Amino acid sequence: VQIGAAGGSRAPIELNLEGPELVRLQQMSDRAIAAVRDVPGLVELHSSLEGRKPELVVDVNRDLAAQVGLSVGAVGDALRPVLAGQKAGTWEDATGLAHDVVVRLAPEARQTETNVAAIPLASTQTDRKTGTPVMVPLGQVAAVRLSGAPNEIKRLDLERVATIEGNYQGRPLTDVTRDIQTRLAKLQLPLGYRFEQGGEQKDVRLIGQFGVGYILESLTLAVVFIYLIQASQFGSFLQPLAIMLSLPLSLVGVMLALMFTRGTFNIMSMIGVIMLMGLVTKNAILLVDFANKARARGSDRRQALIDAGELRLRPIVMTTLAMIFGMLPTALALGAGSEFRAPMAHAVIGGLITSTLLTLVVIPVVYTYLDDFGSWVGARVRRWPCLPMSG
Repeated sequence: VQIGAAGGSRAPIELNLEGPELVRLQQMSDRAIAAVRDVPGLVELHSSLEGRKPELVVDVNRDLAAQVGLSVGAVGDALRPVLAGQKAGTWEDATGLAHDVVVRLAPEARQTETNVAAIPLASTQTDRKTGTPVMVPLGQVAAVRLSGAPNEIKRLDLERVATIEGNYQGRPLTDVTRDIQTRLAKLQLPLGYRFEQGGEQKDVRLIGQFGVGYILESLTLAVVFIYLIQASQFGSFLQPLAIMLSLPLSLVGVMLALMFTRGTFNIMSMIGVIMLMGLVTKNAILLVDFANKARARGSDRRQALIDAGELRLRPIVMTTLAMIFGMLPTALALGAGSEFRAPMAHAVIGGLITSTLLTLVVIPVVYTYLDDFGSWVGARVRRWPCLPMSG
């Protein structure tokens, strides 16, 4: 079963049933729709084999046709001009334009099974009296029945395929597709028919297998690059550690937000965590940078941290609220299919809230301890005896 779509006009949920016979595909497609129709969150379900066009099917009895000298090809050649029409010539109007003259039966003579069954066919046998071919009604050598044909016949991997499409609402895509897979697994498929998974759900599954490792690598590289950039900007290896303490503080909000919204820690929430790595350090940078400048102007460390928390509070709150309200449309998941992206916004909003609140308290304390540790290390290094130089 193929679930999901990469974009465009295709539906978010797509089930592809492959098999050789179109009639059997119709039957299995109807069974699959009946099995998954009441899955919670699955809406707008329809099949590519719905809306079938009416058609007349002619089943030729080969034995009876052979007795009168007719083959299947001869029956088809005889029906084609009377039903589809055949060009008999051209006609030129008064303006000199040429028009094709197509000859075929009148509509009232080819609409029902009875009309088509009464179409005479010229057999290979001849009438002894007149010497003309014996005319045999189609109904004597074939069964004519009313049926339906699909609007289009799709193929996937050189196999006929019945496509069932749908949408999801009120539940995450992964939950809806998991319930669909569970119900489809109970269907007994004939030999030669199979469900193939693909589309958006296949991408989600591949990301789940391989993408988590890539995301963790990206997260690690993001932390390393943030530290290196801050170390070069502040000219210190210790002060960036105080700033980067806001990263684990944001994870507290991520977990609380996902618990409050009953979300899962999935690919989108992981992407939200990576976004947080660049957002939450902003508050700590404002505090540390202000404290460093105040100390450079002669203020003592304690007063510099107090002034930093007091004077930087307003820009910290303003920028945090701007980012939170910017994420609200995605977090509310108001649009179709937005439930898939909502965990990313939940993670970002939760991380911003807790990191902002905890940064104002924790970062000054850690800054103090790291500054004391740096002073202690510097004093020990200055008292370290110089090694005598040989030669």
